[in-house]
Amino acid sequence: MINQSERIRSMDTLRSIAILMVLLAHTVLGFGAPAGLAPIQLGGMGVDLFFVLSGWLLGGQLFKEMEQGQINIRRFWVRRWFRTLPAYYAVLFFTIGQQVFTKDDPAIPWQFFVFVQNYNYPLEIFSVSWSLAVEEQFYLFVAPFLAITIYLSPNLRLCVLVVLFLLPTFFRYMGWYETTAETHVRLDGCLMGVMLASIKYQQQWIWRLLVRYSGSIALTATVFCVLFFYQRWFPLSWLGDPGFLVRSLMFGAWVVYANSGGFARWYLYFPGSYYIATRSYAIYLLHPDAIAITNRLPLDLSFFPYMMVVFIISVIASELLYRIVEMPFMKLRSKTRMAH
Repeated sequence: MINQSERIRSMDTLRSIAILMVLLAHTVLGFGAPAGLAPIQLGGMGVDLFFVLSGWLLGGQLFKEMEQGQINIRRFWVRRWFRTLPAYYAVLFFTIGQQVFTKDDPAIPWQFFVFVQNYNYPLEIFSVSWSLAVEEQFYLFVAPFLAITIYLSPNLRLCVLVVLFLLPTFFRYMGWYETTAETHVRLDGCLMGVMLASIKYQQQWIWRLLVRYSGSIALTATVFCVLFFYQRWFPLSWLGDPGFLVRSLMFGAWVVYANSGGFARWYLYFPGSYYIATRSYAIYLLHPDAIAITNRLPLDLSFFPYMMVVFIISVIASELLYRIVEMPFMKLRSKTRMAH
C-alpha cells in the first residue's frame, strides 16, 4: 500500500474524475436517460481515462524494473491479482447468489471467472465487468511483452509501442470485432499509458518536451472534452463524439500534465480526491447495485436527489468492500513472498 504522503495528489484527482464520470453516466441511464440528461452519458468515457491511468501506473512499475535489468513477470501478476481479484470475485459471487435466489434456472456464468465475458457482450449480469476483463487481459500481456523487449533499444521499443497503440484503431477500421468491448479494439488507453511511461523513463528528451508544453496541451484537451459534452446538447457540425483514439490522446495529455512538476502534482487536487480515488475500484464494482437499490426505493425523486442517493449508497457499499476485502488482501500482499 502506498502511504498517503507518497501519493501523487494529481493522480488521485484523475482517478476521482474517472469514477465520477462513470458514476454520473450510469446514474443518468438508471434514471431513464431523459432527453435533457442523456448527453451526460458520454461520461462513460471515464472508463477510457481509467485505462490510460492503468497503463501509466503499470508501465511505470515495469520500466523501473527494466532499468534494473530484469522484469519479474510472476511478481507483477501476483501483485495485480492480489489487488484486483478478491473484490471482483466477492462481487461476482454476490451477483451469482442474487441470480440463484431470483431466477428459476440460473446459468453459471463461467466466462466471468476467466475474464473473457467481454467477448460475449452484452452482458445480462455484472455489466460493468467487461472493462475489468480488458484490464486483466492487459495484465497478462504487458509484463511478458516488455520482458521480451528488454534487449531492444529504447527507440525501437517505443516504435513497437506506437504500432501496438495504433493497432486497435486499425482493427476497428477493418471491422474485425463484434462489439467495442472486445480487448483487441479497446486497448488504446492502456497502451497510451504504457507509451507515456516508456517516454518518461527511457526517452527523457521527449518527456521534457512534453512537460514543457503540457499545460497548453492539457488545456486544449480539456476544452475539447467540454465541447464533446456541449455538442450533445447543441450539435456542432464539425465535432461529434470522440473516438477511442481521440479519448486516449486527450486523457494522455491529462496524465502528462498531472506528472509534469510540483505545482501540477500537488495542486491539481480537490478535497475528497484521495478518499474517492482509493475507493474507486469498489465504487466501480458496486455502483450498478446502488442504482438498482435506489430504483426500488418508494421515492419519487428528481434527478439531483436521485443522484445523491445513488452516490451515498455507492460510497457506503464501497467502504464496506474496501475495508472487508480490499484492505486485508493488500496487507496480505505486502507479506507474501511471491509479491516481493
